[in-house]
Amino acid sequence: MNHRLTIFLILVLCSFLISGCWDREELSDRAFDLAASADLNKDGTYVTAAQIIIPSRSGQSSTGGTGSDKPFFIETGRGKSNLESIQKLRQKLSRVISRGHRRNYYVGEALAKQGIEGMMDVFSRDPGNRIRLDIWVVKGSTGLDALQVPYPLEKIPSVASLKIHRAVGGDTGTSYLDFLMATSAEGSSPTLPVVDIVQGDSPQKTLRFYGRAIFSKDYKLVGYLNFVEGAYRQWLLHGISYLDIVEDIPEAGGSVGIFVTKFGRDIKSSLSSTKKVKMEIELTGEGHVGENNTNLDLSQQKNLLLVQNAINAKMSQRVLETIKKVQKQFGTDVFEFNHAFNRQHPREWNQLKGQWASIFPAIEVTTKVKINLKHIGLVGPPLQLKESEITK
Repeated sequence: MNHRLTIFLILVLCSFLISGCWDREELSDRAFDLAASADLNKDGTYVTAAQIIIPSRSGQSSTGGTGSDKPFFIETGRGKSNLESIQKLRQKLSRVISRGHRRNYYVGEALAKQGIEGMMDVFSRDPGNRIRLDIWVVKGSTGLDALQVPYPLEKIPSVASLKIHRAVGGDTGTSYLDFLMATSAEGSSPTLPVVDIVQGDSPQKTLRFYGRAIFSKDYKLVGYLNFVEGAYRQWLLHGISYLDIVEDIPEAGGSVGIFVTKFGRDIKSSLSSTKKVKMEIELTGEGHVGENNTNLDLSQQKNLLLVQNAINAKMSQRVLETIKKVQKQFGTDVFEFNHAFNRQHPREWNQLKGQWASIFPAIEVTTKVKINLKHIGLVGPPLQLKESEITK
């Protein structure tokens, strides 16, 4: 009995020693970094900026970051390297930066062109950076400018780019991980999503999702794909959920706009006796007619097939033009042709993978788009046409 009592007392005493959090960090001691940016000045110095939430104002109803009651503030740091600029930023904050809520990181065009190898090195060494992060290139401007653009629909303006990307059918929370995977894969080249700062008829500037930034193997920006070209690339990578397309139909004297969903792709590679690599690409999808500016009654099967065939032919050509643009202008495989060839011809891949950078620009590519127009809406012909003007 005494033996059991002794053991119990020892366990109770031990519980006092092991309980509690000795290295605790209160929420009131943390600064939550919701977005950040990196830029390169003309004098060669680096600028890091962070958009930090003000907890006491986060519950207020104001949006867009306008006025004196905005729920965040922006702080910057400047240094001769990425790490030093981050350190200069920390010297201005009374709290420890917490990056667990950061979802967007903006890179200015000047820094992207010089190369982001140093920035990515700092990123990969810091366990505080979440892997589900979107890194954006700011076309024609700086990352700090992107952080400072107000957006009236969101309390935190930096969230807008992520939501815009999702709204137009893109994947979110993957660009950082995708970048790392592409740089480590033999033959692949990385890309990042792009925003630019635009101003319409209103005096207020806003962020616009532009497309895709193409990087070389040494982490330098070499060019851009616009919105539609970037969407075709995402289709090839099976990374898109929604796409609007408007095509002229010369046979009908007008244009037809469709929404494409349920995307599919099939890539077949081959190697000729002369070691020439070929890619046969078939892209599929389901189409919904959203606009009919022709005189065709699309409720008639022959007219619907005419439009469907015309759209498929034009899109097949546009996808091919996008691939050729990347081959000729950039020479970087951002379509994962290397993965397709590796899966289908592993033995030949082991022989050619070291030469893929010179092989990719010369790959012979054929493309075929097969969109099945399933829905035309509530009406067949345009409502404004008279009966005599409609082609049945």
